[in-house]
Amino acid sequence: MTDVSSTVIAAAILAGGDSQRMGEDKAALGDKGASLIERQVQDLRDLSQSLPILICSGSRRYDALNTYDVRHVSDSLNFTGPLGGLAKALETAASAGIDEGYVFVLPTDSLIPPTHIYDRLMAAVSAASEVVLLKGERLHPLHGLFSVSLAAKMNDYVESGGRSVMGFLDNRSWTTVTVPDAWEPCLNFNTPDEYERALAAFAEMTSV
Repeated sequence: MTDVSSTVIAAAILAGGDSQRMGEDKAALGDKGASLIERQVQDLRDLSQSLPILICSGSRRYDALNTYDVRHVSDSLNFTGPLGGLAKALETAASAGIDEGYVFVLPTDSLIPPTHIYDRLMAAVSAASEVVLLKGERLHPLHGLFSVSLAAKMNDYVESGGRSVMGFLDNRSWTTVTVPDAWEPCLNFNTPDEYERALAAFAEMTSV
């Protein structure tokens, strides 16, 4: 088991999308019992039994997750995309009165176990990093560590009409950590074909 660092004060799973291209809720996908989002929560609980887990799912609720002591939170504003969920996660973590530390963020459409992602991100943290993001063949701005100190600024950005994570990060301190090429198809999928490719890639990666 990986021990969670005291610098990570919460985890947040972004699950508020409408999954139009997939044709069904991506968080509920699963071919061996547990859904994608339940597997992520199970893995996070392996990381820590006490770490607050925020499910950023808009108005949607996943009753199967209640046994894991999670908290469902709505977006900061409607129709703001994943940034709205991210902003609400930071605001929720900050409301606990903790003004230092990171929220570990990942999207629900990711097959790589959260513990693996966490280890990579933590290895790249430095004192100057407000944000640490995954980078494979491309940048993955929804997989990262986000400083809780950004909560108010991110909320202001969303309320002013901002919708882009990278737009928010302009002129801010952020770093990346490179992950294996084999991870790339498993970190994001939006269509049934992409999901099937992700499953195949993950199966090949884990069979070695």
